[in-house]
Amino acid sequence: MKQLKQEGLIRHYGFSFHSTPEHLEQLLTDHPDAEFVQLQINYSDWEDPLICSRQCYEIATRHGVPVVVMEPVKGGKLANPPQAVKDILKKANPEASPASWAIRYAASLPNVMMVLSGMSDYEQMEDNLSFMRQFQPLSDEEQHVLEEVNQALKQYAGIACTACHYCTPGCPMDIHIPEIFAVMNVYKMYGQLSEARNDYGWRPGGEKASACVQCGQCESACPQHLPIISLLEEVVETLEK
Repeated sequence: MKQLKQEGLIRHYGFSFHSTPEHLEQLLTDHPDAEFVQLQINYSDWEDPLICSRQCYEIATRHGVPVVVMEPVKGGKLANPPQAVKDILKKANPEASPASWAIRYAASLPNVMMVLSGMSDYEQMEDNLSFMRQFQPLSDEEQHVLEEVNQALKQYAGIACTACHYCTPGCPMDIHIPEIFAVMNVYKMYGQLSEARNDYGWRPGGEKASACVQCGQCESACPQHLPIISLLEEVVETLEK
């Protein structure tokens, strides 16, 4: 990329990032000439222990690298959130779509240079243009509304995995347990079974939950004391049937 820029074939370069905050710190330290980084950022993932949106955003900001936002509506899930969330948003602003709250959240961050929206029809494009033509950052009151929304999202019973990965190094079957639980939690929160099964099937690396031999090493390593064996059985019943 540096050579291409020196040759005048490109004007700018950056990279899309899908790893840990520690890895991002290393990359931006080793490559200070990167001109932007693309991060997954939305109000649901801001404090998510797997996505680490806030931590990655803060690292990029500290390095003075602008951020391009991907997944501002979390693959469409925040455009069609659970009914309890819709009710909160509609009460706060009956005219604003759920997607507009999510996109404006991302666009309100000071170090964001661009927000990517995966629109799938003309109506969605018109909606996006309606609130981005004359963009207004979220007010403090609107930020509080999204805090209420996140509290509502937490009411959907999920697996209390913090993605510490203590369970994975000793797994004899190489089951990526936290990543599997993350997919299951998306299903539990949004109820989109076909999407969850698709995400589960495309999950990179590791064996499926059905490969578990119930050795129990994961449960002995889990600081949250989760019943991982039975939770993996639930995954099999839900996502593999």
